[in-house]
Amino acid sequence: MPCSSRHRRRRLAPSGGWASLHEDLVQLIGWQVLAAGELLDFTRFRAVCSGWNTGAVSPRGRGLADLRFHPRRWMMFPEGHGLYPGHPDLGGYVRFINLSSGDLVRIHLPLFHEHLVLDSTDGGLLLLLQKHDAAVRLLHPFTGDVAEFPPFVSAAVAEAPKATQQLHHRVQFARRLPQRRLYRVAYATAGDQQWRLSAWTLPRLSARTMSFQGKLYAAAVVNRGDNNNVYIYQIDLQQSDAANGSQLLSLPKPKMIAKCPLVGAIGSAAHLVECGSELMLVGFADAAHEHLEVYRVADLASGRVVPVTDIGEHAIFLLERGVCVSPNNKGFPSVTSNTIICKHTPTLQEVIFEA
Repeated sequence: MPCSSRHRRRRLAPSGGWASLHEDLVQLIGWQVLAAGELLDFTRFRAVCSGWNTGAVSPRGRGLADLRFHPRRWMMFPEGHGLYPGHPDLGGYVRFINLSSGDLVRIHLPLFHEHLVLDSTDGGLLLLLQKHDAAVRLLHPFTGDVAEFPPFVSAAVAEAPKATQQLHHRVQFARRLPQRRLYRVAYATAGDQQWRLSAWTLPRLSARTMSFQGKLYAAAVVNRGDNNNVYIYQIDLQQSDAANGSQLLSLPKPKMIAKCPLVGAIGSAAHLVECGSELMLVGFADAAHEHLEVYRVADLASGRVVPVTDIGEHAIFLLERGVCVSPNNKGFPSVTSNTIICKHTPTLQEVIFEA
């Protein structure tokens, strides 16, 4: 009589049970869990038992240097009601929400008593500014790892914390600096003593720049007559790291990968948005900010200027930056798929794009 599937599973398990798996095997399985999921899945895997906790590599101390332990699609949860990170009523706790799964986690981060949040980037890493000495720190909220950057001592670099650029996943930080209607970028590597300016300039950069799949992207707008041409630039800091070791000696010159010749006002309100595994350009195609258009950056890079009319199960919110969520999960039950919702000044009118 053939044995049941339950008996077959039992025969495959080690004599001491799953908790007695060899350390090398636990480590191999852990890497697979991390590759297929994200850090929260890996943390849950390590929490199964003491043997798995010991066998799988601890992310603490590796959270910033090892890209595999970077958070993925996490965003600090807005508490509302006048509460902010570091507010006494929060007791030092901050909540994060995963934009794909809807998972909520609550973490004790006492750093907020002395720091302001400049930006959250690359899946959930936090860029902090210390209040009393303008020191800049990069924090991995789930592992507690911190990288130190030079303070904002230069008037040119410190002029506007809200003008923050994105933080690159290799722990390089760049900031847009206006200079005669052109832009230079201030950059530093963790441990540097001062910020440096890029040798090159770009035309007017969009406020919506972002890091995506290990590269930094920026949208630049050039107005020529009645047409707005949106140029998309890419800075590959990984190549620079490989050439220069751990220190970023010079900032690579941006490579123009796409040109989007558009009529209307999309250039003045263009967003770069990560939607699933795609990078999208989203903006208004008219001066009244009533008609939204979406383009795949990959299509633009290959010379195709074809609007996207279906973003699948995703929903995009356009505020100061574009945020894409997956409505088909427990965290966003009231969000409609294939929808873009935007609030813009001065009327704060809600604009909904729905194919």
